[in-house]
Amino acid sequence: MKELAESQFEERQKETTIVAGSQPDTYNINGRGYELVKNYRNAFDETMLAARFSSFLEKYDYLVGDVASDQLRFRGFYEQGTPGIARNQQISALNDYIYEDINFGAPYFVLHNLEPHPVEEKEEENKSNKSRRRHRSRQKKDNGRAEIDEKKRPVNNQRRKPKGGSERTEVTVKGKPKRRHFEVRERTEKSDQKQSKKEG
Repeated sequence: MKELAESQFEERQKETTIVAGSQPDTYNINGRGYELVKNYRNAFDETMLAARFSSFLEKYDYLVGDVASDQLRFRGFYEQGTPGIARNQQISALNDYIYEDINFGAPYFVLHNLEPHPVEEKEEENKSNKSRRRHRSRQKKDNGRAEIDEKKRPVNNQRRKPKGGSERTEVTVKGKPKRRHFEVRERTEKSDQKQSKKEG
């Protein structure tokens, strides 16, 4: 099992090319420019990056990689103010992600993608559509109708007459009605002094 994981690691490394740029902290990954914005506790490691990098990540403006248990995990963020993108997927939510999702004190780095582009997801879309279709077929179909048949009839603005005659029946209560009695008292200096003695 360990040998299989190592062979996959090496295979992924071969698929990704990382070249250091002419400026410090700039890199060319698979022909696209990236800038290393933050490198907390020297988390940036080219071999780990090469093994975990995927062309799917090229659509994000920023990539955050954090290391836990010698495993690199990526999370992509978009530029602040990108239309149609939720706030938690924009770079302004980076601190929230660091404090909530990354292990405390874990090393991480932030790469700025200088050339983001949309990524075609044809294969993954087909798979997800199939699973959605299967899932939909198990659910009850919602065709806009209620479970109980509804009778439709015109609304009359006239009051209904009670059944069994036109007389109204009244309900009477036996016994005296219960009344609550409240007594309003004003505060005086003597009552204030008594109150302070009780507290002290």
